[in-house]
Amino acid sequence: MRATVPLLDLKERERVHCFYGKTSPPGFTLSFPDGVLAIDQVDSTRSCLVSFDFTSQTVIVAASIQAIKEPSTLELVARETVVHAHVRDYFRVDASTKVAASAIPQEETPQESESPIWRLSGDTIDLSGSGLLCSFSEPMQEKARAKIELTLPTKNMEVIVALGHVVRCRKIEEHSYHIALHFDEIDSESQDKIMACCFELQRRYLRMRVRLESINNA
Repeated sequence: MRATVPLLDLKERERVHCFYGKTSPPGFTLSFPDGVLAIDQVDSTRSCLVSFDFTSQTVIVAASIQAIKEPSTLELVARETVVHAHVRDYFRVDASTKVAASAIPQEETPQESESPIWRLSGDTIDLSGSGLLCSFSEPMQEKARAKIELTLPTKNMEVIVALGHVVRCRKIEEHSYHIALHFDEIDSESQDKIMACCFELQRRYLRMRVRLESINNA
């Protein structure tokens, strides 16, 4: 399962895999593998979003953080199910597809006319209607604005263009950086296409999961 955890001094939440633990309802715990979450940077004043993947659907629950336990466990209380109107902001799906980030053309931001021209090509790690997590070979400065060209992993391989900014940049290894990008300017039709793609990928993953469970239980 996955949780989207709020961190101190960051507007965006960190999306990481975790393990669910039962306590007294509506309470529960989430435990994280070593090294995937900076537990001391968790912002307990904001809600945590938890994705529960069932055979036929994915349910997203907003939960308040009650306690932070060392070395890597959160105690939470479920507050509400995230309704469809808010799904575009929170629903993410694992997806690997081509993406490019580049300097915003001068005619779109005249005040940045002296900024250097740059362009990075890489692959996505996950997608949502509000942004994406990417893997690039070079770093990007946090809060830097960028033109984003996303190739949807669909039959037509349609390219979505949006303007956004860098939420965070993390070095994974030499010449490998995980960079979170947030959409600042994207038309509603393009955003709907991204969400439709996310739901289709999720359905595909769920069908694969059902087939695997059938094989294992045979």
